Amino acid sequence: MDEILCANCLDRMAVQDAIEDKTIYLYELATGGQSDEALACLDAIWEANRHRDRDGWLARSVAWTREFILYQAGRYTEALQASDAVAQHGFENVTYRWSHGSAKAHTLQALGRHREALEVFEEAFSHQDPTYASGIRYYLPRLVELSKNLGQPVDEKWRRVAEAAAEEYAVDMPVRDSLEESMLALAEMTRELPSKREREWRRKQGGEAGRDAP
Repeated sequence: MDEILCANCLDRMAVQDAIEDKTIYLYELATGGQSDEALACLDAIWEANRHRDRDGWLARSVAWTREFILYQAGRYTEALQASDAVAQHGFENVTYRWSHGSAKAHTLQALGRHREALEVFEEAFSHQDPTYASGIRYYLPRLVELSKNLGQPVDEKWRRVAEAAAEEYAVDMPVRDSLEESMLALAEMTRELPSKREREWRRKQGGEAGRDAP
């Protein structure tokens, strides 16, 4: 059993290296208008390493990267298809789901489908997990933007989510004239603040240092 686990770990490391070694190159191709070259490179990575993809990590990574390349190329309909492929591979945690919802909303916006964009993002963001509350602040401005695109205020149902983010960073929820303004203020004021997990880690390190001191 130990040998099988080791083989799985080695294969996971190999597929990660295969795509991570090409990440910058793929990004430069995609943002430099060479989408066909980027897609060909991505396909080559997949074909050369698919036999090692025991847990689907490479398949997910390839799908994410394909969506990005197609979006950068302005091939929005194809990017939506790639986005659906990403979802089929599942999400490791809610932050991946949020990121996917945000990316798909970007594509829908580019196609002028603003109501669908908000609906897609709200569905993704409705999946909450206290373990990842530190990531909420990054997506509050996105929620505000998508709502504004439709000329409507952010739904009050999201206030509790924003309050959870404030609690995560040990600050009071900013009081502004609107929920949108409060969310944007919260995202800004917590930008450099440590999360609850970071604070606990620092306290633990400080306590250990104190016990070790002569």
